[in-house]
Amino acid sequence: MHFKVNPFHFLIITFIGILLFMPFLGAVHLFDWDEINFAESAREMMVSGNYSKVQINFTPFWEKPPLFIWTQVVSMKIFGVNEFAARFPNTVFGIITLCYIYNVSRKIFKGHIAHWWVLCYIGAITPHFYFKTGLIDPVFNFFIFASIIQFYLAAKNYHVTYNCNRNFMWAGILTGIAILAKGPVAFLIGLLVLFTLVVAKRMVWFFKFKHLFIYGIFALLVTSIWFLPETLLNGPWFIIEFINYQIGLFSQNIAGHQQPFYYHFLVLAFGCFPISIIAIAGWKKNEYYIYPENLFRLVMMCLFWVVLILFSIVKTKIVHYSSLCWLPLTFMAAYAIESFNNRIFRFKWYAIFSILVFGLVIGSAFIALPVIMVTPNLKMNFIAAIHDNFSKQNMMVDGGWQYTDVLPGILLIVSLIVFTFLAFKKRTVQAFGLLLAGNVMFVSMAAILLVPKIERHTQGTAIQYLESFKGKDVYVFHVGYKSYAPYFYGQTQPLKASDGLNLLNHRFLKIKHKSAIYNLTESERAELDDYQKFWLLNGATDKPVYFIAKINDQEELPEAKLLIKTDEKGGFIMYRRDLSKH
Repeated sequence: MHFKVNPFHFLIITFIGILLFMPFLGAVHLFDWDEINFAESAREMMVSGNYSKVQINFTPFWEKPPLFIWTQVVSMKIFGVNEFAARFPNTVFGIITLCYIYNVSRKIFKGHIAHWWVLCYIGAITPHFYFKTGLIDPVFNFFIFASIIQFYLAAKNYHVTYNCNRNFMWAGILTGIAILAKGPVAFLIGLLVLFTLVVAKRMVWFFKFKHLFIYGIFALLVTSIWFLPETLLNGPWFIIEFINYQIGLFSQNIAGHQQPFYYHFLVLAFGCFPISIIAIAGWKKNEYYIYPENLFRLVMMCLFWVVLILFSIVKTKIVHYSSLCWLPLTFMAAYAIESFNNRIFRFKWYAIFSILVFGLVIGSAFIALPVIMVTPNLKMNFIAAIHDNFSKQNMMVDGGWQYTDVLPGILLIVSLIVFTFLAFKKRTVQAFGLLLAGNVMFVSMAAILLVPKIERHTQGTAIQYLESFKGKDVYVFHVGYKSYAPYFYGQTQPLKASDGLNLLNHRFLKIKHKSAIYNLTESERAELDDYQKFWLLNGATDKPVYFIAKINDQEELPEAKLLIKTDEKGGFIMYRRDLSKH
């Protein structure tokens, strides 16, 4: 069965995407680590003229492949090196994703699932918000999801050999592109979904070994576009470091984000409000839909559980690691809403109550925070209750809060009350339409009103300090915490051959009998970092030196005799070492 798609709907979706994702895109500094990390790599490609190699601080960076960074380079060529340009690629992919899920579901499903799916996606908190960021995941997720759709088409038409070959070819191409965006986890997810689907179909094998070969070979061909030249030019070191890093993410807490097994379950429950609750309420299969429709539902369930379980097992846990779940989860919510609308099964009172309670908690928090921050006595009590000194100093920064910042929370609560009333009146279309539309407005308003203020508290002080070094020939070093902000916001340039720090690096490499920094082992790189810091603190430096640290982790800076403390605010402390003092 193939349902007609109205091309005019794509124009409407595109307009909505532009309206939601593009305004105020550059109004907030990029967030450490990942947003600044990728934008800095793009900036360094442009500065160095080397577009084949991913770099940080003008040394090779093996944690991510270059595809997303290339899209940022193109954006920066058009809009300049700034926050808007760093985030613009995800605006484009946000629109593409919405159009794609509409197109796929409209061709497969009768009724209005396609419309509900788009509304569910933009009406969920984190899926909506991530299209406003400079993170890799929206691009990675799109290509992985598109490859899974090819598996669905293969399963639906597995008796047609030519179609099956073509489906696995396209699945391999799309997976290869996803690997170039983020890494080989794309291939792992693809294979796991494929075999989980076989099990879910009660061991009905809809593919043969040759199809796996086609899938793998085309994924390899696409990835070899970059991995092969990189290996031929620079040897296998990048591939080895890259693979070791990916293994490390799975097996240990490399990025400093150790969380319990159920972490991503909570992230999806709260971050994808309200669609997480709607999806659970409508998880049950029904016979209103025919085989191709229910097969698609089964594929989405396989994708959801594979990603959720996989990244619950992985030791390193960050919010966006489970972001691929957002696509099947929002589909299940759309499936549920359409089932409620067609009276296939009822939206039970306890599901309505759960949405109301969850929403009231979230809305109340979004009201309470601005009220606390603009009321002196409440703010003082709130800060006094914080035990971490760095966080306490963060909150003492003037964020520019106003009473009008309660509007997103009020809007959410009002829409919840009206939703509850309409839901109990069995007016499901109006109830869900208003709930999701209200959530769209809530997320948009929160992004405009609240996120800039939160950024001022968390990192604004450090960013403003680092921006003061643009165009200055100085050394800037951060101590006690991981950050990419000094490079991007200080607009650092490659070291010149005559620079003291560059000569120091060459001396260290000579001692270690290595030809380049990227040949150093992990322990040797840590040793070089300490070597550089000692020289900047005590050696005969050829430029002024500036240090920034968190107040609760300054390492040996307070004892350094040649340093002058220049400022302390917002949880950060700044030091200067004058050139004249040796």
